[in-house]
Amino acid sequence: MQNLPLAGYKPERTEVSVKDMTVGGREMILMAGPCAVESEFQMQEAAAAVKTAGGTVLRGGVYKPRTSPYAFQGLGREGLRYLTAAAKERDLLTVTEVIDPASLEEVHDQVDMIQIGARNMQNFQLLKLAGQSGKPVILKRGLSATIEEWLSAAEYILAEHNPNVILCERGIRTFETSTRNTLDLSAIAVIRKISHLPVIVDPSHAAGHREYVPALSKAAVAAGADGLLIEMHPHPEEAKSDGAQSLTPSELQQLASELVTIAASMGRSMNGAGSGLDSLRQKIDSIDSGIIELIAERMNVVKYIAREKSPDRIRDHNREQEIIKRLGRVAAELNCPAELVREIYASIFDHAIKAQLQDKAHRLDSAAYGR
Repeated sequence: MQNLPLAGYKPERTEVSVKDMTVGGREMILMAGPCAVESEFQMQEAAAAVKTAGGTVLRGGVYKPRTSPYAFQGLGREGLRYLTAAAKERDLLTVTEVIDPASLEEVHDQVDMIQIGARNMQNFQLLKLAGQSGKPVILKRGLSATIEEWLSAAEYILAEHNPNVILCERGIRTFETSTRNTLDLSAIAVIRKISHLPVIVDPSHAAGHREYVPALSKAAVAAGADGLLIEMHPHPEEAKSDGAQSLTPSELQQLASELVTIAASMGRSMNGAGSGLDSLRQKIDSIDSGIIELIAERMNVVKYIAREKSPDRIRDHNREQEIIKRLGRVAAELNCPAELVREIYASIFDHAIKAQLQDKAHRLDSAAYGR
């Protein structure tokens, strides 16, 4: 990588700051919205859903480079107004794709970030202009680009003295047809090793099917991505482009709540997650579901333990006290009230003993009936 002095060699990692948001820091960034801006009402709905999910950036295409010239090409300036107005109302940042010098000039003073899509990754004149613009740039990986080619493209922006480059892995073209593209998760690890630039993931264009987006999103976070760029449409069945891979608002909110735990396991937090009452409640719901699953698993194990005990030793008070003391120490380390732990486990022990006695009685009755 000798030809990549900026993208490939820098002792500290780059953090791209956009107003109050930082990409590449401790926080995971959620960017979401429809593939294409279609109407004012659509963008208002989309912005509300992104905000509720804890997202910080509203995405929406106003200029659409499409494979077919007969496909929807975007609303242009009108769509830009819808995007920026909806984001402003919900206190969200904005990102949209630019496809040529004219579109770059059009959006420059209106949006917070610009995106250069996969088809334009090696549009070198556009890359230079994006660098000269000084705007933060999300640079998507080309359909069949190697990582070195991708970083070389980023270098065109950096060489114009614009350090605010965010790489975006969105899947590459392979022989596999089950998904729209093949998400290259290994690229995240490689980028983090050989480059200082932050890297986010677009699971929607990789998947091509909304049912795969949650799994790919979680895998991306676990692999070390700095953020996600997800397609979400208030009514995917009515979308003018990419409806099949767009999450619904409720699906985005559910995914965002699940990502909180995965981000935490990586020593990170979700930027914006937990802002707003609805988002906090979703987080609580997700935690509560996890607690119930663990309690159910514990009760199943308890039944098997009963089968190893003699009938006169079902309850072991010494064992219960040992558990309470041990968990009390853990609770103290986590700043959790020890009294709460004692109350919860006193109830859990009572129900466990009841379940064990019932299991013993059932097995004795079955044995007697068998004789």
